[in-house]
Amino acid sequence: MGTIRMDRRLFLKTAGATAGAVAATQVGCFKYFKKGRSTAADTKEIPTTCELCPNKCSAIAVVEGGFIRKLNPNPENPKSRDMLCARGNAAVMQVYDPDRIKQPMIRVGARGEGKWKPVSWDEAFDYTAKKLAEIKEKYGPEGTLWASTEGFQEKFFMNLGQAFGSPNIVRHPTLCLASVNLAYGTTFGTVPSFDMLNSKYVIMSGANRFESIITPDTMDLIGSVMERKAKLVYLDPRFTVTAAKADEWYPIKPGSDLAFILAMLNVIIAEKRYHKDFVDTYTLGFDQLAEHVKQYTPEWAEKETEIPAKDIIRIAREFADAGTRALYYSGRRSSWYQNDFQMRRAQAILNTIVGNWDQMGGMVPNASLPKGEFLFMPWDDPKASRVDEVKTNFPLAAASDGAYLKLRENVLSGKPYPVKGWMVYKQDPMNALPDQSKTMKMIEQMDFIGVIDLQMSDMAWYADVVLPESAYLERTDPVEVMPGIWPAVVYRQQVVKPIHDTKPNLEIVQGIAKRLGLSDYFDYTIDQWVEAEFKDLPIPMAAEHMKKHGVWAATGEAHYGKTLTPDHRFVTKSGKIEIYSERLQENGYDPLPVYTQIAQPPADRFRLILGRVGYFTHANQSNNVWLHEFMPENDLWINPVPAARLGIKHGDFVNVSSSVGTARIKARVTEEIRPDCVFMLHGFGKKSKMQSLVYNVGASDAVILETAWDKVSGNAAFHETFVKVSNA
Repeated sequence: MGTIRMDRRLFLKTAGATAGAVAATQVGCFKYFKKGRSTAADTKEIPTTCELCPNKCSAIAVVEGGFIRKLNPNPENPKSRDMLCARGNAAVMQVYDPDRIKQPMIRVGARGEGKWKPVSWDEAFDYTAKKLAEIKEKYGPEGTLWASTEGFQEKFFMNLGQAFGSPNIVRHPTLCLASVNLAYGTTFGTVPSFDMLNSKYVIMSGANRFESIITPDTMDLIGSVMERKAKLVYLDPRFTVTAAKADEWYPIKPGSDLAFILAMLNVIIAEKRYHKDFVDTYTLGFDQLAEHVKQYTPEWAEKETEIPAKDIIRIAREFADAGTRALYYSGRRSSWYQNDFQMRRAQAILNTIVGNWDQMGGMVPNASLPKGEFLFMPWDDPKASRVDEVKTNFPLAAASDGAYLKLRENVLSGKPYPVKGWMVYKQDPMNALPDQSKTMKMIEQMDFIGVIDLQMSDMAWYADVVLPESAYLERTDPVEVMPGIWPAVVYRQQVVKPIHDTKPNLEIVQGIAKRLGLSDYFDYTIDQWVEAEFKDLPIPMAAEHMKKHGVWAATGEAHYGKTLTPDHRFVTKSGKIEIYSERLQENGYDPLPVYTQIAQPPADRFRLILGRVGYFTHANQSNNVWLHEFMPENDLWINPVPAARLGIKHGDFVNVSSSVGTARIKARVTEEIRPDCVFMLHGFGKKSKMQSLVYNVGASDAVILETAWDKVSGNAAFHETFVKVSNA
């Protein structure tokens, strides 16, 4: 497999092309494609920005006779590298999906029964506002929870919750990359990007970048590794596509990545292979680090990681020799274990001592671009404190994002106060949070649940009212600055008119706000908002340019070394890169990464590990007709040795059980996973019958995952669950 060469522009474009070819055969959507082909004069190419994942790649919609025929990549965006993946191509089917929510609905049966009454928008807004007002009257505005995930219109939803007076805005980062952000932010005062395009030596811990796509990192890594410009060392209990393309793969013992990094630090410092000038000039705490890592020898790490000491020593030397163009890649996912923050801190420190900060092929602080701002009437700060008590429990975490799992614990206990209303935007807590039974209990104790979404997610299935948002190709969104090594401004404009009775999120928010007496805070249109943002863009005739091109990048050249000046102060307490963190120490945490051996599964159990593929974003898109073709259901990866012991054959149905639940799923017997682990893909086993392709198909990992979180960031820890596996 290592001899295969692939141009980066072809990677997954093939998948996208296949998806397009399947379009005309799909039941339920064919009617949108069987319209007569239009003349060339009726064909338009409209630039926009993809929403199928957080990458926000630029796309060009080909519209014929009012219908979207295809989506092409927009070559003007330096972040998306003239690429549109399978998900991006399948956004066409987000519009024409026969399962999408087509009009507002109010529940008329029991929650989860699936009995809905189609209603007008006025009825839906009246009902939603009435329920929210009743909760506010009885419990105060803090009696409501406003949960959302990333998106260009997310700010309007959060603003409604804040204008309503609730302190309980909870976002996706503590189910995503909160521990990474906090670890790198604590060390550097900012979270950098990684210059994969110019790196010479890359180490990855479980960041399956060839399947879990992040632009431009995935495309740049393909260029570097497939063309053998860079060496890739990959650590993962599972043999992924990234492992197949790596120069070296080590099926590391789960939970021991920190031991591997500490041993590398031991070797590099003991052999004086670190970048002394950089360390002396820009860092604080190197002497404490040098003393601290003496205990973490390669021989010790071999016992913890099951990676030979000689390999650890060699990799450490090679990494140091690559110097400023060596990278230990941070990854972009939720925590694995409760020590995840310290593992990410160790990555940052290892990168620091080889001097790769703000260097070509290293870690680069993000550049940004200015944009204008629409000034709207401000609201008063909430009077109550947050229900998750984040400032007490996780004093260094981002309080504005909250801590989702701790929040759920407090809501279930009713302390420090009751929360009885739950508004959700574009999120599926039923599948995003571990231990689905706890989420169900939280749902059961709510007096009201309102969901804004495009599809009938499992969360929407249990809601009281569902407010359908228009697909991104059917609406105009705010302008967004994409910071990075190659910063850009992107614009998402309407491509076609909504084909159903749906609305953009801003109009949904305005409809609810009007009935709550909060209209003054949302007295603007999306066009007024966007025009204000256009004004400060450093582009001649900015509005015309963005509408014509959909993206603007300042330059195609990266700039390095801006922070490597004597007068630069990092946004840390000391003004330097903090290897030793007094801020951590002052808040009761280890100022240097300390290794603690995690619990290992008993002989009759396995550690459940999770991962992603390029077809789906978290629990989303598995019901997309085009993407479903590639992966109709998930399965459980299990090694042949324990499978034989348990009498499990490839394709057998098995029960996977933990302390919180049991899931039924097909077994994939494969040598591509360690014998002490099992793996399943996220996003299947849905409870919503209005996701017809994945309803009761495969299994949801949320059913069996136990609740655990990183001790510093509060980020969900998804690899702490031990499971039993048996024939179903």
